[in-house]
Amino acid sequence: MRRQPMPPPDELRERFGINLRQGRKELGVSQEELAFRADVAPSAVGLFELGKKTPRIDTFIRLAGAVERKPSELTAGILWMPAEVVGTPGSFDVPEDPELEAEVAELRGGARKFRGKRAKR
Repeated sequence: MRRQPMPPPDELRERFGINLRQGRKELGVSQEELAFRADVAPSAVGLFELGKKTPRIDTFIRLAGAVERKPSELTAGILWMPAEVVGTPGSFDVPEDPELEAEVAELRGGARKFRGKRAKR
């Protein structure tokens, strides 16, 4: 399976910082006030806004609440799409076989009976 590359980490931090700064300014609060509301160090707010640091998930949620935004609004502009499923060279698809499915089910049933006998000891 081929994977879609993630945006570079510095791009993620920068976009998050822009969104955080915009939310803070629209709310009309200082970095110090935002830090107080989110229970983080004022210097951390500056680092987040400048794109120098990425917050942990719990800090991210507190920051979103502190600027009265949904977390998705702080990640606006950060795009990543899951890759489409592509067959790996050398792989193969197993066709559906009702007889094989019945045999597997029978084997699994036997294994359950065996486990039951061992459990009684």
